[in-house]
Amino acid sequence: MKGKRLDQLQFLRFIGFSFIFLFHALGTNLEPYFYSANSAYAMVSFFFILSGFGSGYSSADRYEKPTVKAMLLHQWKKIKKIYPVLFLSVIYCILQTDLPSIINNGDMNALKESSWTLMKCLLMIQAWWNPYLHYNGVTWFISAIMFLYLFDLPVRYLLDKLHKNKREKAILTGVSVCLAIFIFLVAVLVRNREDFGYCIYAFPPSRLAEYLLGMCVGRMMYRVNDERKSIGNITLFSFLEGGALVLWVALFFLPLPVNSFSMQVYWLIPNILVLIIMGLGKGVFSNLFKMKPFQFAGNISMECYLLHQPILLTYASFVQMENTLRGTVFYIMFNFGFTILLSALLHRKSN
Repeated sequence: MKGKRLDQLQFLRFIGFSFIFLFHALGTNLEPYFYSANSAYAMVSFFFILSGFGSGYSSADRYEKPTVKAMLLHQWKKIKKIYPVLFLSVIYCILQTDLPSIINNGDMNALKESSWTLMKCLLMIQAWWNPYLHYNGVTWFISAIMFLYLFDLPVRYLLDKLHKNKREKAILTGVSVCLAIFIFLVAVLVRNREDFGYCIYAFPPSRLAEYLLGMCVGRMMYRVNDERKSIGNITLFSFLEGGALVLWVALFFLPLPVNSFSMQVYWLIPNILVLIIMGLGKGVFSNLFKMKPFQFAGNISMECYLLHQPILLTYASFVQMENTLRGTVFYIMFNFGFTILLSALLHRKSN
């Protein structure tokens, strides 16, 4: 990645994980003060856009051909990085399911169904079916993002060809706007169709528009950064970064309608805005997020995401939950801290 100019975006992944953690830990108990369901939906959408953004930005000087061998190698690199923690978390979650009792009772029909469910998680294809929340429920995201990675090299190849066109940035802007409009139109068309909830939220192809939008914006931002002549006004960009981050978070406190497709629309502009402003890397917040502690937090965010739900389930199985302020604060601090600690240890072990 040229000049490592996206280091400042890594911490945004950790912020996104934090909001998802709060939703899984507290549900909707903080409403109407904080709409944790809103933040969880919005951050899942942000993860898809950010992943595409990083892919489009970091590949601008590679000029890779999408051969079968190259695509398989690309997928293998992704799997090799993600799979150890995914496997560990899914296998551990067996203890939180009825699989042990099914084996003990010798119910072969239930065993076949439960075993197939387990294999879907381990093969990273669980998002292809509904219901998609099995064992470690958050691993549906992995099956969706692995599908989207298949488009990396072909789309990068097209974006590389586009670089020869003098109107490259205008075309990228136009395509980005079209993809954003498409996401909005789909959300409007299905807003009253509850039966479409799974297809819009978890079905891998339904996330392709967000991923491609991120890739186009990322490639455009690379070209903009590549052509800049000066560092610009640090004070101005610090205000812009602060404003974008505040807007990004402030909407979580608004009582917006909560459903999987509306979140993609309400937070589409804030998600894109914070990526564009922070992607320029010219303000105080960018410099702050480039510091090693913030980068490390971002680097372990995937491990945190995969481990936090098993940890929450384990805590709930051992501790009688009390609905008190002190008990809730301890519950959040202990599980959040333990998730970070375990993720950091596993991350260091794998590197």
